[in-house]
Amino acid sequence: MVSKMREMSRPHIIINCAMSADGKIALPTGKQMRISSDEDMKRMYHLRNNCDAVLVGSGAVLSDDPKLTVKEKYVESVNQPIRIVLDSQCKTPVNALVVDEKSRTIIFTDIRYQCDKKYKNNVEIIPVNKDENGYLDLYEILNILNKKGIHSLLVEGGGTIIWNFIQSSLVDDLYVYIAPMIIGGKQTPTMVDGRGINDMKNIIQLRIIDIKKIGEGMLVHYKIKM
Repeated sequence: MVSKMREMSRPHIIINCAMSADGKIALPTGKQMRISSDEDMKRMYHLRNNCDAVLVGSGAVLSDDPKLTVKEKYVESVNQPIRIVLDSQCKTPVNALVVDEKSRTIIFTDIRYQCDKKYKNNVEIIPVNKDENGYLDLYEILNILNKKGIHSLLVEGGGTIIWNFIQSSLVDDLYVYIAPMIIGGKQTPTMVDGRGINDMKNIIQLRIIDIKKIGEGMLVHYKIKM
């Protein structure tokens, strides 16, 4: 974890994820599967509805083709969040659901990469620098989003994106729904990927704020110990 954060103004950042009891978020093949219960799906849509924007990486877009919108059956008054995609090489297809006209979409790309795709008018492409680890610079991205009036940001994955936010100490609330199921598989995707730690002194410590039963599963609300 970084020892000193750069000066910045940023949104309130929430990470939300659902995983099996053994920490898996998909099938061993990498294929997406539903893990959340109906009750947790409702909670997730309410959370998404209450945030200004929702963020994923290009890997999640290419593998799952998510809409990142709010379903009307789960909330009384729908507020579609702005959809944010971190996509260094602009791999998001022009027909992906995340760039449909249901809401605005911002795609952040590597400043050194020329994106020549022709998206609809609701899509904005913003080139940014990379950090010292080769990821799109989250500090630059969050400063831009803050200036655009985005004050609450929901991060939904994938694993490398979540790792980058956590190891950069850029998380205010972490919600993990744990489903009563076992998936298994040595290479099965988990909630957090990325580089991981290589020394016990770098372990990222969490503080449990609340635990509640939702449907047949359990929701744990954490904060990161600073």
